[in-house]
Amino acid sequence: MPRPDVDTVMSAIDQLLAGVMDDGQMQAAAETMRQLFNGSKACFAGFGPSRDDWAAYATDPDAALQERCFGELSADFIEMGNAVRGIPLGVIYRDHDVLGAETLRNSRVWQEWMRPQDMYGGLACRLAENGAAFWFFDVQRGRRQEGFDAEDAALLEKLYPVLRRVVELRRHIGRVTIQRDEARSALDRIAMGIAILDPDMRIIYANEGADEILSDPDSAAGLHQGRLFARRPADQRQLRRLVDVTLRSAQDPFGTHQASMILHGEDGAHSLSACAMPAPRSAVQAHAAGKVLIALRRLETATNLVACARQLFDLTDTEAKFASALASGSSLTEAAEAQGVRISTARTHLARIFQKTNTRQQSQLVSLLRSAALPLRPR
Repeated sequence: MPRPDVDTVMSAIDQLLAGVMDDGQMQAAAETMRQLFNGSKACFAGFGPSRDDWAAYATDPDAALQERCFGELSADFIEMGNAVRGIPLGVIYRDHDVLGAETLRNSRVWQEWMRPQDMYGGLACRLAENGAAFWFFDVQRGRRQEGFDAEDAALLEKLYPVLRRVVELRRHIGRVTIQRDEARSALDRIAMGIAILDPDMRIIYANEGADEILSDPDSAAGLHQGRLFARRPADQRQLRRLVDVTLRSAQDPFGTHQASMILHGEDGAHSLSACAMPAPRSAVQAHAAGKVLIALRRLETATNLVACARQLFDLTDTEAKFASALASGSSLTEAAEAQGVRISTARTHLARIFQKTNTRQQSQLVSLLRSAALPLRPR
């Protein structure tokens, strides 16, 4: 049988490295290894006492058989895995040598899972372990093929350091992916828009809140060719300066910078507050250096502020309505007219609101109420 040349081996290694960076490429990496060894089947698999430890990237996976593997045959796989657990990492072994040829052929795993997939003789090695759990690589030859010989074993032994590193990196990236997804899920629950911009104002990440704000045609901010823009030209110029200043501040490793502005809707409503800061390196964006995080928040004017004011500051319904009107931009006179009371009565209500919110000026009250809305999105 012809042996693989250097180019073929290097091509296989390139495919393995592609699988490190992209989970979707791991099955293709297993297929490349099958071809490298002229096998009938190849698989990278994780095994352990917990089902959470189980994973598999195999060539030509059979969904029905995979379901049986994780279902009615799981006890048999656990027994077989326990027999392999004691083999040192990197030692090349054959299925029938470890389990015994007769024992293997009589097992349900071989009869109901391996034989239907033409897996008549395997060459394998354990790649990495984490406590009782471990990863291994296995390649099989079919019934009509020659068994593996010493040169096949020597090739797998030479590839072991690469295979081990691939699995370790894949596991590490998997953990990072979980952390990233958990972070994104948490950001999606926040009742404000979170976006990360590059220096050209191009959005490279946006949570659900930002998507909703920027897709609203009445919103004070939107998207144009993938870039954040303010609908009013004056606001756009200020937003551009805000991003530039934030980027410059990020060059100071000991400095902190947070700046904000109001983006105004075309009709005077649908305004947004925009707060900018240098984007941290995080699970959301692994390479966030030179990026800006923008927090966008609608300046609500509806009953949300009324309910929030009542709940957080123990205001009466009348006081909450006055406070909401002031936070929405109305003057005290306008709020009094809307409530149908005299200005003297409105001042009395305002004094009580100041006392309950521990503020002294109308501007302080407005700022407090606009930042007081509960920050989680309803589910």
